[in-house]
Amino acid sequence: MLQSVSPKQDLKQDNPEAAPIAQKPRKWQSSWAPLTIEAFRLIWITDLFANLCTWAQSVAAAWIVTSSHASSTTVAMIQVAASLPLVMLSIAAGVLADNYDRRRIMLIGQSIEMLGSIVLTAMSFLHLLNPFWLILLTFWVSLGSAVTVPAWQAAVGEQVPKTMVADAVLLNSVNYNVARAVGPAIGGLMLAGLGPGWVFCANTLAYIGLLWALWRWRRPPHQWHLPPERLYEGMVAALRFARYSSVTRLVMIRSFFFGLTASSIWALLPLLAHRLLDGGSLVYGVLLGSLGLGAILGSTQVGYARQILGSSALISLGGAVFGLVLLTAGLATYLVVLVPALIIAGGAWIAALSTYNTAVQVLVPEWVKARALALYQTTLYGGLSLGSFLWGVVADLFGLQEAFLVSGAAMVIIAVFAYRLKLPELTAFDVSAARPAPAEPERVAGGLDMRRGAVLVMIEYTINQDQHRAFLRAVRDLRRVRLRNGATRWALYRDVNRPEIWEEIYTVDSWLQHLRMLDRLTVHDQQIIERVAGFHRSDKPPVVRRAVSYVARSL
Repeated sequence: MLQSVSPKQDLKQDNPEAAPIAQKPRKWQSSWAPLTIEAFRLIWITDLFANLCTWAQSVAAAWIVTSSHASSTTVAMIQVAASLPLVMLSIAAGVLADNYDRRRIMLIGQSIEMLGSIVLTAMSFLHLLNPFWLILLTFWVSLGSAVTVPAWQAAVGEQVPKTMVADAVLLNSVNYNVARAVGPAIGGLMLAGLGPGWVFCANTLAYIGLLWALWRWRRPPHQWHLPPERLYEGMVAALRFARYSSVTRLVMIRSFFFGLTASSIWALLPLLAHRLLDGGSLVYGVLLGSLGLGAILGSTQVGYARQILGSSALISLGGAVFGLVLLTAGLATYLVVLVPALIIAGGAWIAALSTYNTAVQVLVPEWVKARALALYQTTLYGGLSLGSFLWGVVADLFGLQEAFLVSGAAMVIIAVFAYRLKLPELTAFDVSAARPAPAEPERVAGGLDMRRGAVLVMIEYTINQDQHRAFLRAVRDLRRVRLRNGATRWALYRDVNRPEIWEEIYTVDSWLQHLRMLDRLTVHDQQIIERVAGFHRSDKPPVVRRAVSYVARSL
């Protein structure tokens, strides 16, 4: 007879978790090494021009709204419109990116963005553009971005070798922030000399170059051994993985609060330039460019700082520094003070966000990477959207300076308390695939309906009495492996008549999902399974039995 194991039973579990099985530290290489790869270099360069034009356009868009004497809430709605689609669609787009060709998805998303930009350009030249249409078209362009971003970020690992992924992520951040430093100045000059229509036109033309680079990118097509996940089950799998993946969960929590508080600078910076500094579009471009310049300078030190401080400390330090800059923005009204402060804020911004992104890129397995990145983007942009609206309302009700002071104080406090939510270091786990996917799954399933009938898996271990506590500690990690890879329930039982017999039992929704569980195993997962199996004391390996629930049409 088997007895369920729980804290209420007589075998007490120790609190400390088993230490993670670490990878060997990678050898040092130049942060610019990914640019030696032709595909990455071509996409990176064309993306730089696209980002330059996007930031130039942001100056024109923000100035159209502020010059129309719109309220603080309306100005902040530009940021909401840019962020909301990423919150609404990122997970669904991540499912597509994990199950279909990422290059094709990127081409579709970029085409949607380009169409929105064409309409924006036409309305500007026809003098039909007002704050309402600007917000609506910003939302349209952001819809295309929501389709593109999960596939774009997850495709980094397809463009460069695995050892270069962290550097490629940082270079993409440098790309974005170079554009943020230079693009606003270009936008200010174009806006003053040519008018907003030509700024929007330049952005439209930049999409053509980026689409060309993506079209030229050729790589061996990914071979899927199993049918693609349906949208709903793919989203459920992503949420289940996030629940039992400490990396994804902690990145989501910390990035949400980071975006919530930091959003005040992005949402209210045009008003800071216009109202407090009594400046024009060029002043706004200088302030925005200061943030970008700081990010560029900070990117050169991120790797070194992460090595010295660790991921969690670097993120907390970046949040605290950014919060102090927000306090400075609430107290200072002189450009000579704000420009250096915003340069520092730019460095803090890239230190935090590149660490979040790299943690997911390096520590999340390939089968769910786009969805994990989408969940991270959803929480980050959810925080940015909610915060942009919140700080816009606070600025309307209490004043612009008060909004900066409250958001800055909140950010410093959150950074201090969030330090306890520590992320694993980048060398903690090896998440490469552990084994090839099962071949000919229909034959393995014995002719059963692949999608109908739950699967019950039972694994029997023989454990010596003096090893029970160590076994229980090891099996806790195994439970997380099963649940994040697809199991719907998991339990551990022991035989009350034969105390040395333990049985691990878990259920999966279908035989197809069971095959996916086997396909999803990483090297780190396999090491945990082998560590648990190492406690088994018998001449034969642990006994594994599988059963499928009765479904009338499948038998």
